[in-house]
Order: sequence, then C-alpha cells, then structure tokens
Amino acid sequence: MFELVDQPKTFIVAWTTTPWTLPGNVALAINQDDVVYCKIKNKKSDIKNTDEKLKIDDDEVLILAKARLADLFKGENYEIIKEFKGADLIGKKYLPVFDYYSKDETLKNRDNGWKIYGADFVTTEDGTGVVHIAPAFGEDDMNLGQKENLPFIQPVAMNGIFKPEVTDFAGMAVKPKSENEKTRLEADIAVIRYLQEHGNYFNKEKITHS
Repeated sequence: MFELVDQPKTFIVAWTTTPWTLPGNVALAINQDDVVYCKIKNKKSDIKNTDEKLKIDDDEVLILAKARLADLFKGENYEIIKEFKGADLIGKKYLPVFDYYSKDETLKNRDNGWKIYGADFVTTEDGTGVVHIAPAFGEDDMNLGQKENLPFIQPVAMNGIFKPEVTDFAGMAVKPKSENEKTRLEADIAVIRYLQEHGNYFNKEKITHS
C-alpha cells in the first residue's frame, strides 16, 4: 500500500506477483478510462484467501478498483466513500515504500518518479486494478518508463543479489537456485515482512508463474 502525499492516511492498494521487485518501484499504473475506482473505509473486514485480518486503522482510507472488492473481501464490511474514474488519480504523488533512491538528487528524471500514471494493460481480472511499476523488471514496466520518462533504478546486481544501497536486503539473492521453496522465496518473504512491519501490507496469495 502506498500513501498519497497530499492525502495522509489514504493508501493506494497496488499489487504485484513479484514482491522482490518492490525496491525498484518508481510508479503506479491505473486504467484511466475503463475502470471505476473507489475510496473505502475499513470495518475490520476479513480478507478472502487468507486467515489474516486487515490491519488498517479506522481513520485510514484505501483506494482500489471497485470491481475487485467482492474478490478481495469476504463480506461487505467496508464503506464506499467515493467512486471515480482512474483519470482522477493521474499525476498524484505517493510516498515510496522504499526510499533507497528517491532522495538521490542526481537521479535522472527523479521528478517524474513515485507518481500515478495511466496504462491500458491494467485490468480488473485480478489484483486491485493498480499495478506496481519497476522499469528494471518487466516489458510493460519498461515501456511505460520510457513513455513517461520515469527514473530507472536497478536495485539488483548482475549476479542476482540486492545491491549494498538496498540496506534492508543487501546481499540477499532475489531468486536463489534451490529445490527448497522457502529458500527460493526468501527475498519475497523478506519484502512482505518489511511491508507488514511498516504498515504497507494488504494481503498475499500464492501464484505460480507459467
């Protein structure tokens, strides 16, 4: 979850199938034309597909695609405050979850980073209707980064290890070769734990990449 700069305690709920890429986040993508988004307040909802409680304070607000609410929540234990088109979110700035690079004044295109952009590849078939963007990882991310002149940051060295400046995970292999699933997912688990500890965690599901 990413807190809006101009709306404290209002969080954009983004999703990713690769948590280890989050230290490389520089933008969020939404569908500005075809998706209705909403602001909701939590009523101590249980989230589907997990035994965990939604750890959101009563005065905090979440933003996500309206079409995804039924799939993400077990019941209508939330209040919809407002509905709007994705275009209303374009250009809004959010606080980086990881600030290893955002404060670097020499970073090219830094002023374009950590904002919300429109992208037609964002759908409501899964996730939250908001996609985390890291141009160093993934074709859609790279294309959007080039189109919008986003900063390019690479938190992972050529050997697949988090770089020293990624202080919370430095030296950790992002995808170690191992027959042990827990070892292979070590970086993902570490990033999720960080999100939980810092109030930026929403939910997790197990997804197998083809």
